[in-house]
Amino acid sequence: MPLEIGRRVKAEMTGIALTVKKKLGEGTQGEVYLVDGPHGQQALKWYKPAQATMDQMAAIRALVQAGPPRGAAGARFIWPLDLVTAPGAPFFGYLMRLIDTSRFAELGEVQAHLKPVPGFRALTRISYQLANSYRALHLSGLCYRDISDGNLMFDPVAGEILICDNDNVGVNRQSRSQVWGTMEYMAPELIRGGADPSTETDLHSLAVLLFNLWCWHHPFHGRLEYELRVWDIPAKRKVYGDPVFIFDPMDRRNRLPEDPEYETCALRWDYCPASLRTLFTRAFTDGARDPRRRVTEGEWQRLFLQLGDGILSCPKCRAENIWEPGTAAMTCWNCEAPVPVPPKLLVTTTAGPHHLLLTEGATLTRDTLGQGGRDEGTPASVGQVVRNPADPAIWGIRNLSPAPWRVTFPDGRSLEVPPGKSVPLNPKTRIDLDGVQAEIIP
Repeated sequence: MPLEIGRRVKAEMTGIALTVKKKLGEGTQGEVYLVDGPHGQQALKWYKPAQATMDQMAAIRALVQAGPPRGAAGARFIWPLDLVTAPGAPFFGYLMRLIDTSRFAELGEVQAHLKPVPGFRALTRISYQLANSYRALHLSGLCYRDISDGNLMFDPVAGEILICDNDNVGVNRQSRSQVWGTMEYMAPELIRGGADPSTETDLHSLAVLLFNLWCWHHPFHGRLEYELRVWDIPAKRKVYGDPVFIFDPMDRRNRLPEDPEYETCALRWDYCPASLRTLFTRAFTDGARDPRRRVTEGEWQRLFLQLGDGILSCPKCRAENIWEPGTAAMTCWNCEAPVPVPPKLLVTTTAGPHHLLLTEGATLTRDTLGQGGRDEGTPASVGQVVRNPADPAIWGIRNLSPAPWRVTFPDGRSLEVPPGKSVPLNPKTRIDLDGVQAEIIP
């Protein structure tokens, strides 16, 4: 039942009165309104009659009381703030933060070129933050159950994200839900009816969303989908319940058809770094068949952290390119000009080696060192590549951490570099970064 403009509603737990100012939008579960109160303007999701059940009311109360995962990873969720009711109305809704839609975009707006298309740097940040936030949610014992492009908004320039519609979040394998997901994003076992929503089904949905972000296409929309005459529920069950990856190296039945509508996907797949294509292939072959073999949030995090630390601008056209470990020479994807590869900092972490390209302004973060927590937002900087102010031809890594670094030079000399001072970028220089070992390599 819609709310009238000017209607007074009440937040249950705080007792605050709110005034409905205007309708912002509508979805399958309810309508979203702008409301005004003592704390300024906020958003109110008001449920439609079929969704305004006692179970849903109890679920919202539980989410409000529990709160989102801690830290910046949890702050990206537009979490329910309070249950809202209206005098004389049998229905209810919940209060949430208002989203700045002039800054944050939906993927569909980007694909329609209504909002800027993210470059590689922003895209790696968006992808990293998605994995980071869902990892925090899952580690707190919850599952999202409806991961899709419709529940994601992001800043196409800065790469910051927001995760919307969190009212279906529940305890993994325990809470009941009215929503099992968006069919295009649901795991095959959910489509077939052999499982309930869980963190494992979330992992499949996350992989589909990441593929859509990078390739602007669905991983199972190939010839098998193209040749269907009717795109109804039985057809979707066939495509998503027994899926074949469009780039499966062994099974070519579902390759992209030769149709202009599919050209963007093929082009963007070619732009994906090889390591990303490898994880996508695993996610939609072995991972689609066996939930135990799905790509985890931690694996996505490490990959996108590495890809973000490998971004280079073409000296000719300024297009962003991604360098990967083991690549000796690079050619710009846009203009095909040679892209020189600078020295790297090879960091040895408990999760394995990590390479940071030592370009001007490049930052060394706690996550690069394998020291980031699950509640990290933008990883805290502990070092940055700078020019020597007295001689701009000399480059170094400035210590931005609170602890000194122990540096060993190629000739065997060793010294301590205190906070605020820099280490010259000489190959074979080794740095002890507060217990984490690193070396400058060509």
